[in-house]
Amino acid sequence: GFRNRIQTAFIERVNLTIRQGVSLLTRRTWSLARNAWDLEWHVQWWRAYYHFARPHELLCEPIPGLKRRYRSRSPAMALGLTDHVWSVGELLAYPLVPVESAA
Repeated sequence: GFRNRIQTAFIERVNLTIRQGVSLLTRRTWSLARNAWDLEWHVQWWRAYYHFARPHELLCEPIPGLKRRYRSRSPAMALGLTDHVWSVGELLAYPLVPVESAA
């Protein structure tokens, strides 16, 4: 199996997904990160959106009793952290918790 090997294709796919979601990381952009805090804030906002507000096709689950009908799920739903896909409004209204920076 692939368990103990680094998969370059997987890493490149993750990098592409993040670059597409965070405009500050694209190669040619009008966005500007004036400092590391701006970039970190933007990445953390994208992570929250990606995990709570964006349904993922591979995580959908079948609806019992209905053939070929599926319920959309976000990664947070798959982990049992929430019971619904959040709207952007819900995400913006949620109170922020300060996190210590690793830097």
